[in-house]
Amino acid sequence: MIHQITDAALLATLKEGVKKATDVIARVTDYRGGPVTTEYLLTADIARELIEQDYQVKVECLNRNLVNGMTQKAAAVRKSLGSCRTDIAVWQNEIIPLAIIEIKIGVKTLKKIAEDLEKITGTIDMLKSQYASRVVGASVFQVHVEGNDKRSDVPKLTAAIEKIEKKLETALRDHEKAKSGFSFAMHPLQPANAGVVGRELEGDEDELSWGLHGHATRFYAVLIRSTKPAITTPGLQGLKERSQE
Repeated sequence: MIHQITDAALLATLKEGVKKATDVIARVTDYRGGPVTTEYLLTADIARELIEQDYQVKVECLNRNLVNGMTQKAAAVRKSLGSCRTDIAVWQNEIIPLAIIEIKIGVKTLKKIAEDLEKITGTIDMLKSQYASRVVGASVFQVHVEGNDKRSDVPKLTAAIEKIEKKLETALRDHEKAKSGFSFAMHPLQPANAGVVGRELEGDEDELSWGLHGHATRFYAVLIRSTKPAITTPGLQGLKERSQE
């Protein structure tokens, strides 16, 4: 029985899920690659990878099922979650949340994933501290830069996506300062330089012509942890909770 997911274990799983999705895109584009154009493909491949590693997974999970009668704070207003859903939830015994994962494509600024960050931290904030301290949140997202006549080779495409990456990291540090009680860490989900394809020459030696423009398509995850200390529930209620683990 899995009681907790380490950051390293989750990152390894997310990387494999992303690889499943990018391998599919590679096959259908004659190995030029390109962006994932529907979040569902990325969600399905990450969920499948988690299931293959024996995690208990639910896609499109209602957040009020994560903040349930056992895990919620006494003061938590569970009704405020309404029909709010998490793209992928990992939990123990379908009671205790272990990971809350949101997926986004088309990201170039932190604003695009800000709502997901708030959804994750807001849900974790409604949990009793002993459960909140165990949950890892993950905002998984794709950044895509299209090539053009001025930005056609690998170095220029790499520079363009690195510029976006630096802006995201800077904005995330500012977000963390404004969001006390949580840590935020951004991680690449691919090897260095993966997903960057320059414009290629086509034809034979006697008649070469430029082919399609290249692109830079890369994937990242922001891992989120509560930094508030865990408080163990004393007495009979504490024993009851631990018996469920």
